[in-house]
Amino acid sequence: MNQKIASELLGLLKREMKPALGVTEPVAVALAVAKAYQAIKGDVQEITVTTDPALYKTGVSVVVPGTHETGFAMAAILGVLAGDPDLELEVLKSVDDASVSRAKLMLAKDIVTTRIKGGQVGIYVEARVRTTNGMAKTVIRKSHANIVLVEANGVVVFRKAREGNAQKHFDITTLKVADLVAFAEEVPGKDIEFVLDAVTMNRELAEQGMTGKYGMAAGAAMSKITSMGTMNEDPANTAKIIVASACDARLGGAQKPAMSIAGSGCHGVTATLPVMVMAEWLKAGKERLARAVALSFLVTLYIKAFSGRLSAFCGCAVTAAAGASAGIAYLLDGKTKRIENAIANVAADVTGIICDGGNFGCALKTSTGASSAIRAAKLALQGVVIPAGSGIIGKTIEETIQNVGRISSPGMVQTDKVILTIIEEASKK
Repeated sequence: MNQKIASELLGLLKREMKPALGVTEPVAVALAVAKAYQAIKGDVQEITVTTDPALYKTGVSVVVPGTHETGFAMAAILGVLAGDPDLELEVLKSVDDASVSRAKLMLAKDIVTTRIKGGQVGIYVEARVRTTNGMAKTVIRKSHANIVLVEANGVVVFRKAREGNAQKHFDITTLKVADLVAFAEEVPGKDIEFVLDAVTMNRELAEQGMTGKYGMAAGAAMSKITSMGTMNEDPANTAKIIVASACDARLGGAQKPAMSIAGSGCHGVTATLPVMVMAEWLKAGKERLARAVALSFLVTLYIKAFSGRLSAFCGCAVTAAAGASAGIAYLLDGKTKRIENAIANVAADVTGIICDGGNFGCALKTSTGASSAIRAAKLALQGVVIPAGSGIIGKTIEETIQNVGRISSPGMVQTDKVILTIIEEASKK
């Protein structure tokens, strides 16, 4: 394939793959607060956090890593007490029992105010930290670790330069799915070995979840059901168990990172682990697994470019599952058309599963996505595909993906508002 495009896709993968400790929304809050506090220091008197509506919805109900506590207030305080902003999405890596105990004491003083910036589209976090030394502010935009402004007592400490036209990142939407498949097939194996880090990291997270100590322990429970003989031990069920386990750990506060893609650890989990399960079932080698995961990640990023970073539907069960289906179809010796058909089957199957914020139920949604990915790929390899003109399925896979994006926005914008209202109402009870 075109070498310039190949280089751009390789760079995109490297930029988007980031280790993330904890769900990226409260972690983004902790990062913004940690960066602001680093600029001002002193004894903390007040913290104000403002986020876009989608980020608030996605992050307000999950457990902050290293704790048993939910909510942005705990994430913000730990950003002060234990945060290392240089670690970006692993900012809370140093959280321990001592810092959690101190955080609880500060939490009781009600020093954190959380606000929603109505009408804000796209990722936005603003943290204001007032201390005995004055006031500092940090702003994050567009992606969870993209700090664009730091101020201390009204003086700009850091401002990210706006990207000129010549410096803009590569626009993946200018490509077709066939281009992504060509890249996965033709890129030198050594150039994409790094994607196997995602497999290793996300597998370790799943193993943590299998202990049954986190979230709703859905993965551990499904594993028990399998051992009882009432659920078969096949690739689809194995993928459901391992993906649910990883999400149990991630949403439940485990101190182990996920390898995120498109700004989400759960997307990374769903886009890697079902592919890994199928590769092991087929006894595929490491290089073929790396190619399949690279394809899965790129398809995930491609769809996210149309649906948005934080969508009204569950990006894990829809977007990352579609990516996984592409990787699995590739492993099953699917040609480009069959890979496209696998993606279409997922789009017809699970598009519309709502995102009701990050919560323990994500383990169930991601396991549904994992099962859909494997079923969709197997059907595609048998020549079974949802025909064009069926609901949102277009004449081309690109048209289908664009339609999926439209379902998110403008299609589900009002749904998203209702979900946010429900979450806000629940937080006040």
